[in-house]
Amino acid sequence: MSFFPWALVVASLVISSSSYGQPNTNSLSASLAELTKPAKKIPFATVIQATTGHRVLELETNNPAHADLHLKILKAARMAGERAQREGLVAARPNEAGNYLEPFVRAALKENGLEARIPHTTKDRAQAVGYPDIEITAPVPCYIELKTYNASTVNTTQRSFYYSPSATPKVTHDAVHLLLGYELEKIERGGKTVFVPTHWKLVSLATLEVDLKFEFNQSNRGLYGDKSATLNEGVIAPARD
Repeated sequence: MSFFPWALVVASLVISSSSYGQPNTNSLSASLAELTKPAKKIPFATVIQATTGHRVLELETNNPAHADLHLKILKAARMAGERAQREGLVAARPNEAGNYLEPFVRAALKENGLEARIPHTTKDRAQAVGYPDIEITAPVPCYIELKTYNASTVNTTQRSFYYSPSATPKVTHDAVHLLLGYELEKIERGGKTVFVPTHWKLVSLATLEVDLKFEFNQSNRGLYGDKSATLNEGVIAPARD
């Protein structure tokens, strides 16, 4: 099933869930049933254009500006990895260590002549959370997603890349989309457990295919707040010796 029929399913959910304020149960159930059907191998470029209105550009090796961008990113990837390896990333988990890599990468990109920053949303606000992690505004618009991985999981089906559409997306231009992944190794250094990068990969997202998995969620307020459907509750007294 392609991306666009899924978009129609979502639209039908919105319409069927409210008909003059009254839920259309049969139509809603039928639409929900569609969500259980798999949607795989959706072009990521199509997803980005459909959710942001902007194109994912290929990194063109025969384009001098793109070739220069590519070279500078390669130099920055090596530089950031070497510096992070020397300093070590102190974190409890590999995912947290990945967050500490981002300043190294941004700094290295700037040192190599690229205008790199935390991406700005359509409301022109810098936002660190969500895709992508880094925005290069000049000389060629480019977005970089920063990831870490373990060598033992490279060829597994473990999910590691996520994109959630937003009303104020961080993708605000037609641009090259890349992923910079660092392989991390956990070591002991100076009596501390640290993560160090040992390998890196630069991946083009122009031809990436993604799978779609719908999720239903609720906040703590909806579960436990004043308007939740709490049946009973009670205070637990401190234990006595």
